[in-house]
Amino acid sequence: MDPAIGPRLSDADFFQKIDVTRPGLEGIPAAVSAGDFAAARRLFAAEARAALRPDRFLRIEREFRGAHFMKEGETDEQAAERILKGKLISCSTPHQFTGEVDWFINPTFNQYREWTWQLSRHPEWGLLAERYRATGDERFTEAFVRFFRSWVRQAVVPENAGGHETLCWRTIEAGIRMGGVWQWALHSFYRSPHFTDDVLVDWYKSVWEHGWRLRNFHRTGNWLIMEMNGLAQVGILYPQFLDAAGWKAYAFERLVEELDAQVYGDGWQVELSTGYHQVDIRNYQWLMEVCEACDQAVPQAFHTALERMHAVNVLTMMPDGRLPDLNDGGWLQVATLMKRAAQDYPDRPEFLWAATAGRAGRPPEQTSIAFPYAGYYVMRSGWAADDIWAILDGGHFGYGHQHEDKLSLLVHAYGRLLLTEGGNYAYDASEMRRYVLSTRSHNTIRVDGHDQNRRLRYNRDAFDVTIPSNGALRIVPDCDVAEGVYQEGYGPGAELAVTHRRKVIFFKQPQGALGPCFLVVDRLTPADDHEHTYQMLWHLNTDAVTVEGLSVRSADAGVANLAIIPAQAAGLTVAVVSGQEAPEWQGWKAIKNHQQGEYAATPTAIYEWTCCGPARLVTLLYPLRASETRPVTAVNASSDIADLEICLTLANGGTATLSEE
Repeated sequence: MDPAIGPRLSDADFFQKIDVTRPGLEGIPAAVSAGDFAAARRLFAAEARAALRPDRFLRIEREFRGAHFMKEGETDEQAAERILKGKLISCSTPHQFTGEVDWFINPTFNQYREWTWQLSRHPEWGLLAERYRATGDERFTEAFVRFFRSWVRQAVVPENAGGHETLCWRTIEAGIRMGGVWQWALHSFYRSPHFTDDVLVDWYKSVWEHGWRLRNFHRTGNWLIMEMNGLAQVGILYPQFLDAAGWKAYAFERLVEELDAQVYGDGWQVELSTGYHQVDIRNYQWLMEVCEACDQAVPQAFHTALERMHAVNVLTMMPDGRLPDLNDGGWLQVATLMKRAAQDYPDRPEFLWAATAGRAGRPPEQTSIAFPYAGYYVMRSGWAADDIWAILDGGHFGYGHQHEDKLSLLVHAYGRLLLTEGGNYAYDASEMRRYVLSTRSHNTIRVDGHDQNRRLRYNRDAFDVTIPSNGALRIVPDCDVAEGVYQEGYGPGAELAVTHRRKVIFFKQPQGALGPCFLVVDRLTPADDHEHTYQMLWHLNTDAVTVEGLSVRSADAGVANLAIIPAQAAGLTVAVVSGQEAPEWQGWKAIKNHQQGEYAATPTAIYEWTCCGPARLVTLLYPLRASETRPVTAVNASSDIADLEICLTLANGGTATLSEE
């Protein structure tokens, strides 16, 4: 055996790992003893084919589509024909292979590591499988077999490499392959004449190698859920392996344990990312569907935990039906995410309501809600598309995929996202990636030109889902009051010890000439008596702004806008920055999740002032309906920071008083 060519398992080793007591496999020991491995392969292939149940497995609804491996606007037919010609796409970057695919290549301009890693997730095999089932065209099987054979020979399973190591055998990719596309490919192609006995045995060898690697080199967090989904599916779908039952039992045990380790009491996944929240849900859901197709029992813990996690999606949803892009998240459509949940939990009418975009079921009874462990505080006026919604991030740093964004605020009103953020960008080393991770890409405060720095003292091993956040939300009929505090330090060494407390008051009911609005009260308390410069940032989801004194307003015609009106403070200035690259990046937003080069300028209001000692800044955020004029011309707050009364000067000549209480 040449260890440089896979699969690593020899025939002799492979047949020692097979349960030869299964009907149809009893003749393998004699064939192996006689050195007739061709006969052993024929016996194994015949039994493996007979054991597969594509009639049941392929009833599972799973689509292999994605912007990362398909061109924009490309149909399934077009994608399949492109793949037949050897043009593959990874991380939205295409590459034309001539001859055999080189699975270790990296054609990106900046050697983006994810390109090579994700190439070995093999989404193309799912697209080819779908076209083969739809057409019976053997070109698709021939191409699939060619891809598989080149991959399995080049990508030799490592004997002793950590889960994050190697280009083709990171355990996240191993879990993704086994938890998804490889199983659809097998059940689609195994009857084709191109899928010969030799190909099938190599396939099963490689699957065994996947099971062995996933069992022995798995990691933590969302990776572990993908890894254990893959391992469990190997245990269920490949009963010929002697290790199958043990692998399945181990995977299910870990998956049940992780529900306690990775899901807060309020239903949020520990990474506090709207994107990776779905990664856990999807992997549990896919495994449950495989269990159902194969008459395997599903732990009740799966159902219980997923119900809470689905509820998070509904309760966090913006009025336009999307989730906010929190941490490495995404502006994800909730209706798509809730399709299976509506079926699985028929006694939850709000799940059906979300899955059908309001056409059936009914919305949740509560509007505003606190997630006390995650520290996300959602304020809303109702569940209609033109209602007002906001979220304050007052919670933990998160287990992974975190941004330095504590106390950031997003606002959606009258059918439009008004206050946005940098979003999520490709996992490269670019300035844009550094920007989206930073405090300066969020709607919170910087100190002396420095960002928050929770990452410095972050201890992943000490993570505890039983600890609630240090924020709060108080809900009364006329208003919601959300509060949070940041006190972990600013700067490269987190040496700037300034405590930032933010209170957001959502006045839900009209008050005279005032419609619904937000009062944001920021208190900053340094641990020293030195002078500090503060920057308060607001990223506007607009193409145009107007500036009147200290007030900044988005100015898009025919749609809702947002007016930002701070109280007068000594030395307070405002500048609007958009698409800035020097001296530092500012005024940007990602426009396609995770994709390199997909970002755009967005006007960002930067309020700056310098002072010694405790400081308070009061800001009115006023959502405006389309064509509505700004009813407030000024905000007046006492220099006494203990004074809780704020006076508004109205455009009609009158005044209105709001209270922090």
